[in-house]
Amino acid sequence: MDLQKIKLDHLADNIFSEVAKEAADFISPSIERGRTDVNKSTQLRKFYDELMMWHDKVLFAKDQDRQAAYVQAAPFIQMLKAKAAYSLGRKYVNENFVKVFNQIISQINSPDTLKHAKLFFEAVLAFRKASEQK
Repeated sequence: MDLQKIKLDHLADNIFSEVAKEAADFISPSIERGRTDVNKSTQLRKFYDELMMWHDKVLFAKDQDRQAAYVQAAPFIQMLKAKAAYSLGRKYVNENFVKVFNQIISQINSPDTLKHAKLFFEAVLAFRKASEQK
């Protein structure tokens, strides 16, 4: 997958559809020759839940406080990359997931990009879950 397709500052029309589907396929465990013990839905959901928590803390702040809330949350949002690295080391997720997740997190630099990151990751997980059930 070309990770450069994931651009959260200026959204492409297909970011939540084709790009998210491509990312979902990229992180699917079937890519790793029979390894189905990585990137389980429950593990990926933990990352989504934490991203959602930061999204809610920032986006539900009053308009004038939203930027300040983001500035306070930014280091903790970026710390999600360390958590992904830890999960990779524990073999809970694969390298493809870490690449996609880090690409998402690296682009968060404002309340708007945080919102876009949450929506994109949500779309990725939805496509992944849909393919899991086939």
